[in-house]
Amino acid sequence: MYKIYKTVRGKLTNPQKPTPGCWIDINSPTEEDLQELSPYFEIPEEVLVSVRDVDEVPKVEEEEDFQFILIQTPLNKARSGIGEYAVVPLGILYNRDYVITISDGKNDIMNYLRLKLKNFSNNKIINTSKKQQFIMKLVLFSSKIYLRYLKVINAGINSAQKDLGDRAQNEKITQLLDIGKSLAYFNRSLRSNRFVIEKLSKRRLFKATEDDEELVEDAMDETVQAIETVKIYERIVIDTANTFATVISNEVNRTVKTLTSITIILMIPTLVASMYGMNIPLPYQDSPHAFLIVLAMLIISSVIGILFFYRSKLF
Repeated sequence: MYKIYKTVRGKLTNPQKPTPGCWIDINSPTEEDLQELSPYFEIPEEVLVSVRDVDEVPKVEEEEDFQFILIQTPLNKARSGIGEYAVVPLGILYNRDYVITISDGKNDIMNYLRLKLKNFSNNKIINTSKKQQFIMKLVLFSSKIYLRYLKVINAGINSAQKDLGDRAQNEKITQLLDIGKSLAYFNRSLRSNRFVIEKLSKRRLFKATEDDEELVEDAMDETVQAIETVKIYERIVIDTANTFATVISNEVNRTVKTLTSITIILMIPTLVASMYGMNIPLPYQDSPHAFLIVLAMLIISSVIGILFFYRSKLF
């Protein structure tokens, strides 16, 4: 599936066929799509393989007819969940005539851009004739959405921290694990994207004008900010997880201590009752109040044990 966009006199249009200065947005390309586009350009098989590989490292390469850029973009796996994020590749091909974006399935960056471009008459986001600016805006959008998702992750961390005073819950621990995994994905991808921006910033076409330079600087600043934010949140998640472990350990110790104290208290009257169950001469055995005397001894020994453990703060 693909769609063609072209800026004509400040407005974004949808040509039926690729023309110089247009942007071709390809999502999950099929054989039919590639055949329809083959009279205008050929997409190398290596590019398609890279876009379909979620573990592919961001890079800048030269293909036969195109310059190829691959970046990793954030993906919200569960709209209702906190911390359930992954990263997916976004391929960008460009030459003198075209800019081609290739994504394999769901991609939040491209979905965001498509949503913004619905109002073609008031399009102020992109100009397809300015290819380098458009490419840097894609990188910038990616960094901004990373930061947006990091804010949601921070809310999840704060929510988990608020529950530290209560008994630790498996749901919160699982949420922290999801957050930690998402931050690990973000950290690796953002650092690789940073190298891509550094490479592009050394190319003259990406710094031809002041606007181009400003875009490159903005993309770099947003990426660096996202990297630093991820580092901070990773440290907070580790500290929070360690605190959860400490809380759980303290709860276990408290429970074991309480059960041990109760067991010892119960052992005292059990010992007295066991002695009076023996078939040997015992004190008060001929007394008509023997049962009451033994019962009183059991109660008194239990009360003494309870008071001792209470004052020793073992309850």
